[in-house]
Amino acid sequence: MSKDPLLELIKRRHPRYDEKLAHWNFLDTTYEGGRSWFAENIFRFIKEGDLEYAGRVERAYRFNHTKQVVDLVDKYLFKMDIARKTADAPPSVQKFWSDATLAGLDMDELSKRISTATSKFGRIYIVIDSNATAETAPRTKADEKKSASRIYAYIVTPQDMLDMSYDELGVLNWCLIKENHRDDADPLNSTGKFLNRYRLWGRNSWVLYEERKEKGKTKVVEIDRGEVAIGCVPVIEADHNFCEDQFAAPGLIDDVAYLDRANANYLSNLDAIIQDQTFSQLTIPAQALVAGDGEDAAGKLAELGTKRIFTYNGEGGKSPEFISPDPTQAGMILDAISKIVGEIYHSVGLQAERTGSNSGGGQGEASGVSKAYDFEKINSLLASKAAALELTERKILKLVALYAGEEGALKDDLVTYPIDFDVRGIYDEFEIAARLSLLAAPDEVRREQMRAVIKKLFPGGGKKLMEKLEASLKAWPPKIEPGLGAPATPGGKKDPVKAAATQKTAKELAA
Repeated sequence: MSKDPLLELIKRRHPRYDEKLAHWNFLDTTYEGGRSWFAENIFRFIKEGDLEYAGRVERAYRFNHTKQVVDLVDKYLFKMDIARKTADAPPSVQKFWSDATLAGLDMDELSKRISTATSKFGRIYIVIDSNATAETAPRTKADEKKSASRIYAYIVTPQDMLDMSYDELGVLNWCLIKENHRDDADPLNSTGKFLNRYRLWGRNSWVLYEERKEKGKTKVVEIDRGEVAIGCVPVIEADHNFCEDQFAAPGLIDDVAYLDRANANYLSNLDAIIQDQTFSQLTIPAQALVAGDGEDAAGKLAELGTKRIFTYNGEGGKSPEFISPDPTQAGMILDAISKIVGEIYHSVGLQAERTGSNSGGGQGEASGVSKAYDFEKINSLLASKAAALELTERKILKLVALYAGEEGALKDDLVTYPIDFDVRGIYDEFEIAARLSLLAAPDEVRREQMRAVIKKLFPGGGKKLMEKLEASLKAWPPKIEPGLGAPATPGGKKDPVKAAATQKTAKELAA
């Protein structure tokens, strides 16, 4: 009896999938947090009873350092403006920038979600799709304005990218994506259950399959299919950093999440010590458990059985007492927690975020040299991540233009992500420009510095504007005549009004 080929299809997995699945799930749940996380990640002590372990898990707590690291990197990354040349972009790209997802998010928000997802998983996948069909596709510009058809993007996590094939040039031949669908279209007749669906993307077509249970057997049926008008698989890989591996890539929190779990377990150990210090354990002679003076022995044993006690031979005459753990163990755990938290932030160059003033102690204030090294580390990380996001967005725009038939109007420099994440703002650039003028710096130095000012003033300037501004820089800085220090008039004479203004400005800056 031959096997069902569709059933075999949905069971396919790429070579790294089974190896990485547990790791991806752990990264995801550690970032998301929630009470259910503790039941799976707080480890049981050796010979710990069920009641003690359940109580310790119920009391467990953590500060989510994994989420904090990802969010801090995103905060610094998107603090700088992304330059998008709207005036030079074709209409389809302009529309996509303002409405990039089915939920109505713009490209900035989509980029932030891509950044967060790549930090978590290392590599994710982005599908670019269109709800236009051969019958509904607009045929004229007027039809396009009236049409409800749109091009949109959505993110696929590595857990849902089941398998894929590449050609000899590293281009996708096909890919298989798992989709979760809920049967809830009809409030009266639908089941409300979640169904597993599988979409097989090819270069020229796509097919949607659904997994069903019939008479105790699993059956896969085709429920929809369509054409891919752009002639390629509309799926692109997005990496946290550039990686040549075809199936997986390292993420930001690959090690951070495990350090965070160790920190949560140490906090739980500390909680157990505090509980045992607060509610000390009673040691009592074993002979005391024997009934005397007519007391009910069974009742006395039941009463003592509700308390945590240790028994010993009382023949030596030792009296009962309360015992508790050594308090120095708590100090050792606190030291370990402090080192782990410091290592979490130090590993990504965010050590300055966890100094003694903002982490509850344990970390001293960082020195200037230490902060400089941390800045170089985080700046390098941000620059690398920004370059990866820029490449991802350019790939997205290419597919958008292909769907709209405007690939010929697409230019490579439509979007530019920042590469330097210094703290200098536009006012700092003006201050530097003024100081260079007072120092009589070479014209080439001042001209290059003015380019930095222009980039920050007009991050999204179109090609024509930037060419015009670049041409104006050739005649800048203006020639200053010795003496009054004022620009000469076209006839070669000094302008006394400009001379007085120039002298006044120079004096103010010098003061």
